[in-house]
Amino acid sequence: MNIDDKIELRFYQVLKHQMSIQDFETWVYNSKELEQNLPEDLYLDLISLNYKSKYALNDLTKLIEQYVDYGKFEIKKIQEILESIIQRDEKCAESIEMTYDLYCKGYIFLQKLGLNYGLLVSCPPAGNYQKNWNEISDKEQKELLDKLYPNIIIDAKNALKWFEKRKIIIKNTVDELGNYEYDDFRTEQEKKQGEIEIINLDIENENNAQGFWSKLMNRFK
Repeated sequence: MNIDDKIELRFYQVLKHQMSIQDFETWVYNSKELEQNLPEDLYLDLISLNYKSKYALNDLTKLIEQYVDYGKFEIKKIQEILESIIQRDEKCAESIEMTYDLYCKGYIFLQKLGLNYGLLVSCPPAGNYQKNWNEISDKEQKELLDKLYPNIIIDAKNALKWFEKRKIIIKNTVDELGNYEYDDFRTEQEKKQGEIEIINLDIENENNAQGFWSKLMNRFK
């Protein structure tokens, strides 16, 4: 059964721990739309649930999870990340780094964004690959972003276009690792657009380039 988008968003937020169960309880009691837009039995279950119980979240999950399309919210999240990169807004560095995290969670279509750009923000060359983004100077941050732009905009727009044309459809199911599954309807040419290529960041010498991966691996040990 489809429910109102605003209600579904609230369900999603509490299930993803973006909203506390106490705030959700307050919303349930104060919402005028719930009774009108939910099946009667679900509405009665929600207003009678013991939100103080240590099992409250488990009980709530059983009630509302079937009404949430996780894939839809995953797509929206990734689209917002891509828009942030394209606009080079104040959160663009965080968004770029997120592409690496998303790639590692199984979104292989983000390989180029994740490995060519996101990984470099996660482990900046300016920090000799041992520091994170917040540990390098503002000047070093700007220099790195200037090297990633404008090429990254092209790749972010390509990925955004795959969602808009429904070439990538994230499903409401997860694999054995808990990562969301997706259908990939891209052409071979479009798939190549998202594959990794080596970019030149003017690394001083070959030894530094060769040392990148060993230092990166040591960081995550």
